[in-house]
Amino acid sequence: MLADLYRRWSDPLDDATLFRWHQWLMQGRTELRTIGGYRRHEEPVQVVSGRLDRPKVHFEAPPSSAVAEEMARFCRWFNATRSTGETPMPSLARAGLAHLYFESIHPFEDGNGRIGRAIAEKVLAQGAGQPSLTALSLLIQRRRKEYYGAAPLWWTG
Repeated sequence: MLADLYRRWSDPLDDATLFRWHQWLMQGRTELRTIGGYRRHEEPVQVVSGRLDRPKVHFEAPPSSAVAEEMARFCRWFNATRSTGETPMPSLARAGLAHLYFESIHPFEDGNGRIGRAIAEKVLAQGAGQPSLTALSLLIQRRRKEYYGAAPLWWTG
């Protein structure tokens, strides 16, 4: 996935790219219902805490039936906010917002964190005008306690 990101950093973001990345990340997984496509299950995606008999829902992602439309909206926003887009945005702000926006939709059954970080890498490369993988995942792994400590309660990482 990172090699593809390195080669295609300047390409617009689209479903085909995200599906390709997801397929590569989920190779060999048999327990997932959908690989290389957006989630389709009926169950809500929630971040919860508390007792099993009284869970507290901190966040609920859009239902699966709305994911394709939400992702189309996200990709339009992502492509429009690049430095050469219709509504350019500073790279660091765009990277953070893109990651949060993508994670909030939570379009895949699994792999959203890794793909979200790849999207942030894509933003940084586009802002720099060249591929520049910063190994966000490695940096987060090394400083995991601080990363999770700084995240809002509903954040899944």
